[in-house]
Amino acid sequence: ALMEALTPEAPTEPAAQAPKTSAPETSLRPQARSGDDLYRGLIKRGLPEHIAKGFVMNFRDESGLDSNINEINPLVEGSRGGFGLYQVTGPRRVAYEAFAKEQGKDLGDVDAQLDFLMVELGGTEAPASRSIMNTTTAGEAASVIVNKFLRPSTKHGYRQSRSARYLSQNL
Repeated sequence: ALMEALTPEAPTEPAAQAPKTSAPETSLRPQARSGDDLYRGLIKRGLPEHIAKGFVMNFRDESGLDSNINEINPLVEGSRGGFGLYQVTGPRRVAYEAFAKEQGKDLGDVDAQLDFLMVELGGTEAPASRSIMNTTTAGEAASVIVNKFLRPSTKHGYRQSRSARYLSQNL
């Protein structure tokens, strides 16, 4: 398999340590997805292979490929934190929640998250998209994705260390 698969069992209970959010409650459980499923979903949406791989590398670091995860300890005081595969937060989270609602989708829906990612790349995140599209390897794409699209806090050197790790991978 191109990417490691997740454990096929979906959790039976929501994560006990995840804070409550204003997101609607649902009886649906996120379907366990593998990196391969996400990779194929991104390819289907038109991303080049190396960029799809770069996004999956970041999804793994951001959420462990859990589309229904909410950031446990948000860095921004008073924030609900990041949500989903790529931990959308702040105004991007609000936009995603409106998008999912408009589509009639559960917030944890993988396809809704991938579709929103594509909306962002073609709209508000077009400058980041141009930089991502100029990459030639998965490691380079992953590095540009973390630095220009995801933009996690630079506190504690986390973004820098991830970027360096991605660039060191010859994929």
